Order: sequence, then structure tokens, then C-alpha cells
Amino acid sequence: MKKLLLLLLFVAQSTVAQQIYWEQVGLKVDPGKAQYVLNLIDSFYSEIDMPDGVSLALDAVWYHPEGYESTHYITFSGSLEGITELRKLRSGDKYDKYNAEIASFCSITTIQSGATLARWNTNKGADPISQLWQFNVSDPGAFLNEFMKMEKAFPQEGYLSIGLISQGASADGENHYVYTTHKDYGTALSWGPKTQKAQSAFLTFQKNTGAYANYLGTVTLNRVKVWN
Repeated sequence: MKKLLLLLLFVAQSTVAQQIYWEQVGLKVDPGKAQYVLNLIDSFYSEIDMPDGVSLALDAVWYHPEGYESTHYITFSGSLEGITELRKLRSGDKYDKYNAEIASFCSITTIQSGATLARWNTNKGADPISQLWQFNVSDPGAFLNEFMKMEKAFPQEGYLSIGLISQGASADGENHYVYTTHKDYGTALSWGPKTQKAQSAFLTFQKNTGAYANYLGTVTLNRVKVWN
């Protein structure tokens, strides 16, 4: 436990300026109604004075594991203070009206929140394609340590983050995620370790974390629009 606390403290100290908090709402949009949902989100959030450093993104799900329900995600991200302030703005009669209208075209599948532990290539966060790996982890300190070692030998070209899901885990019990972006569809399709060093690091990560980290699947997303 002492080693875990020291490791998390080290990561927090080295990435505190970059840490972000997030809340994500999964939607199952009725077929052919995606544009109506986009218009409603745009209409409500374009009139809000977004707190500094806070972004709202709408993503469409392209690829997902079997049985997956969500077709879109609304994600709020930023500083703890900014996310807290935005939560206050998401209230009142106009917000209730917005929720009632959007419910005519979709249903909520999940609501989750969490925070990053470490981030890389933060200037690539606007890339349009992203992938999300989900894990159930019983030894967070060891998992983070192995991931940090792998990243040194297998660095990513796009934005990369590893983080915790603190609220709203599904029945599968996911509590950690790895998120990365790609500049285009082809880059996403061809993702993977390209050198012997990267391949070895990737396999070592899988082997060393297999006893305490259960991989739950990967979701590929396409960015629809960002508000910030």
C-alpha cells in the first residue's frame, strides 16, 4: 500500500498541471435522429458561457464490443473547478426543457465520471478519431507502473491518457481506461506496435498485468463537434 501511495503521489505531482476531470453521458440515439440531437445540444450549450478551460464534445460510436448500446457520447472535461461550475449551469427551466426535448430522440445508457492520472501529447487532443480501452483493475499501482514503462518504449503519435473511472462503472466493473486519438481513419486502422522494441513492450505489459487487470474491450469514436 505504501508503494502504491508513493507511486500515485509521484504521478500526481508530475502531471498535476495537466490533470483533467470529466463526466461522460452515453446515449442511444434513435436511427436517423442524430442531427436532431446535435441541433439540440448545439442550441443549449452555445448559449452558455462555458467556464474557462472546460470543453464539451459529442462523439459518435463507430466500433464497439458485442452487446454495446451507446451510439454517441457527450463528454464534459476540464479542471475540477470548471466542471463543478458547469454542473451548476446545467440546471433550471431551460435545461429541463432541453432534457425533455432530447429524450424524444434518444435514451441515456450510461453516466460516468473520473479523472486522468497521466497525459501525453496534449496538443493532439483535437484529433477527430479516438479509441478507448476499458479495464477492470485490482492493483492500480502496479497497472499504472507497467503502463508508464510501456509508454516509454511504445509512445503514441496522438493524444494519450490513462485514468480512473470514479463513478458510474458498469456491471463489468471497469475502473480504469486508456484513451488515445488518431489524426485520421487510416491511422486508427493501422494502429499498433511497429518496431520490435514496441512489440516487446506491448506484450510485456499484457503479460505483467494479466493477473490483476481484466481487459473489457475497445470502443472507436468519431468526433462530431466540440464546444469550448
